[in-house]
Amino acid sequence: MDQIKIGRFISEMRKQQNLTQREFADILGISDKTVSKWERGSGMPELSFMQPMCKIFKIDLNELFSGEKLAGVDYKKKAEENMMALVKEAEKMKKNIVGGSVLGYANYVEMDTRKVYKTNTEFWSTIGSDFLGATALPGWGGFFPSEDKLHLLGSLSGKSVLEIGCGNGQSLKYAADQGAAELWGLDISASQIERTERFLNAQGIPAKLICSPMEEKVDILTDYFDVIYSVYGIGWTTDLNQTFRHIHSYLKKDGVFIFGWSHPIHKCVSVEDGRLVFSNSYFNEEWYQADMSSKEIMLSNRMLSTYINALADNGFMIEKLVEETDREKALSSNTDFGRKALMLPTVFVIRARRISE
Repeated sequence: MDQIKIGRFISEMRKQQNLTQREFADILGISDKTVSKWERGSGMPELSFMQPMCKIFKIDLNELFSGEKLAGVDYKKKAEENMMALVKEAEKMKKNIVGGSVLGYANYVEMDTRKVYKTNTEFWSTIGSDFLGATALPGWGGFFPSEDKLHLLGSLSGKSVLEIGCGNGQSLKYAADQGAAELWGLDISASQIERTERFLNAQGIPAKLICSPMEEKVDILTDYFDVIYSVYGIGWTTDLNQTFRHIHSYLKKDGVFIFGWSHPIHKCVSVEDGRLVFSNSYFNEEWYQADMSSKEIMLSNRMLSTYINALADNGFMIEKLVEETDREKALSSNTDFGRKALMLPTVFVIRARRISE
């Protein structure tokens, strides 16, 4: 579908009704920023808004999808074209990717912090680890070189360490095995915290564990940690700048922060009939809600530059950006995910340092 054409049509119809973007948004119960995105062609209205829009504009859905008023002679032809376009769009929506999993139906949504917390906490408290798998150190992600090869954390001997998104505790055990003197962990899910606590207690490893969203200020010591790391955790934040500000405050001067996440280009490309196909825009950073088996998740596909700029804006100096594939693992996997990893990065890891003031 031609989103640019549809966006211009929405703008034209709105103005014909003598409505400002704010007035139109208020009628639909959304923000004027959302209306602005539609009219710029940066996104499509959700289905739940389409019929109310058509009623306001005195048009039908076929005309909305066509981006123009239709005469009778063109109506049937356009209806068939729009039906095919809708089928193709529906298929594209299925290609949103988290880790190595292709999601079910994904719907772009307004970001509501409380709803994101509730949705994602429920996911991680129930099926999250089983559905997505648990990536833990020394691994940074599927078909990505391990920490044992990259040495991004540096020596942890005698260091105070904090993990953001501690999950099942495996990465904290890795840090303990590397000689870390003090372990802290943060996770949004109380169930994950309990799982981590049971696992570490069984190993005789003490740790201070806190249940909280990473973007909220919590009872974590400031100017304290030598190393903070996160394995597939940071991308779940609702506020990247706020998260990085907190992490900056927790670190000692010259302390290091290392995190890995699914590479943005990986989420835009799917494998179809053995070929790589762009199925989502790299530039689209809208929030989406997607089915994951019996649960849902809410995420935003941020660009790589968004992470880099947020680090720079919040007092970090970037020391290394790694975008690699472990070719031996990818070649031996004999899966679409492995074949894709041979052509583009599926994971990125950044090492940054708190700049001395």
